[in-house]
Order: sequence, then structure tokens, then C-alpha cells
Amino acid sequence: MRECKSIPLHYSDNVVDIGAYMGQYSIRCARFPVNKVTAYEPTPLSYQILTKLKLPNFTPINAAIVGNDREEATLHISSGIGAANSTTLSLRARAAITVPAVKYSDAIKDATIVKIDVEGGEYNFHIEDNFPDSLRAIIIDFHPVSKYRWLVEAKEIIIAIERDGFTPVITPDWSNEWARAGSWMRERDLPDVTNSMLDGTVCCGCGKILDSFGRSLCINCWKIWSKRHRRGYTLAR
Repeated sequence: MRECKSIPLHYSDNVVDIGAYMGQYSIRCARFPVNKVTAYEPTPLSYQILTKLKLPNFTPINAAIVGNDREEATLHISSGIGAANSTTLSLRARAAITVPAVKYSDAIKDATIVKIDVEGGEYNFHIEDNFPDSLRAIIIDFHPVSKYRWLVEAKEIIIAIERDGFTPVITPDWSNEWARAGSWMRERDLPDVTNSMLDGTVCCGCGKILDSFGRSLCINCWKIWSKRHRRGYTLAR
């Protein structure tokens, strides 16, 4: 999340969260609120948790992202809480399932921010060939995989990102497994926007219809959210 939080959000952003897991970044963006969040998560249980968020700007999709046109992918299920599940075979994998697949270039075609955390699958996306004009920021958590060239490939992706006009915000330093993520931005014009969450007709916490003004929370969300998380929101009338 350090790298995710390093990219300022804008209300007009279309965020694509690839490897959303249980939605920590997706939920933060949706409740900001950005214009649209699309959260791709192939693990069935994690996806079911994502579907509990009911906001008009949030769409969870139960699919793995791949680099080609195939319609299905093999997801290797690891031991533990599912954070290490991957389309890349891992020594930690204990089972495998077939899940729907979406091509990377199709998933990000209208994105302004892309976040990628897919346990090694990032090297198969052809990231270096896919920088749509709309894209203003990219966040990637690079992972070591069994093939020896993973670090070379990670650095090649970074070279391509920066060659396309992105400036590093946080650069991976490769010193340990918590320091392999990075974030990059490039200048893009951002339009003024308004939507039902910004004008107070929808609760920014649960999507309930309101009659309020500005970014608002219904009474139930107001009670549940901490004071820190309520900052910037008003209690709906």
C-alpha cells in the first residue's frame, strides 16, 4: 500500500486493480470516490469478499489477467490465506483450478491508474507494449519466480515504463521481498467530474441512496467508520 498511496487519486480516475485480493486498494479508490474501479481477482473466495462492496463505481471481475487471447487460465492455489495464488507455478502451490481469463491490453484500455500484484504473472503481460494514452500512473509489485531471468525482466519493464514518459515516484530497491514494488506517474490532463457519490445522492460507504450534499455517509456507515476514516466525509441528513 505504500506504493499505492504514493499516487494521488483524482475523481475522474478509472482504476484497474489487477490482483485485487480482498480489495484494500480497490475499496480505498472507490470510496474516495474515483470515477470507476475495476477489480480483477481470480481466486473464488477472495472474489466473493470483493462482491460485498456495493458501490456504483466499483466492478469486481472473477478473472485472471493474461498476456494473450485465451479465455481460461490455470490458477495455482497456495497454502495459507490465498495471498500467494498465481497463474505462475509456485513451489508453494498445493492445487490448481481453471478460471476465466482476460487479456491485459483489453483490461487496461481505458485506465488512468493500473495496479499490478499477481505473484509473478506480471512478466507474461507484455506490459512494455501496452501504455494507453489515458494511463497516468502504474503501480507494480515485482515477484521473484523460479526462472532465473525475473530480475532482468523486471528491470526491462521499468526501462520501458520510463521510456514512455513515466517518472518514478517510488523505485524498487530489490533489497528484500518488501522492497520490490514501485510506482510511476506521467502528466495527463484530468477533467472535472461529478457523480452520485460526489454530489451526496449515494453513500460513499455502502451505496445506499441519500439526500445529502457532497461526499457523505449514511448513519450506519458513519457509526462503523473510525474518526480517521470519516475525515473528508459528512453525515447525511
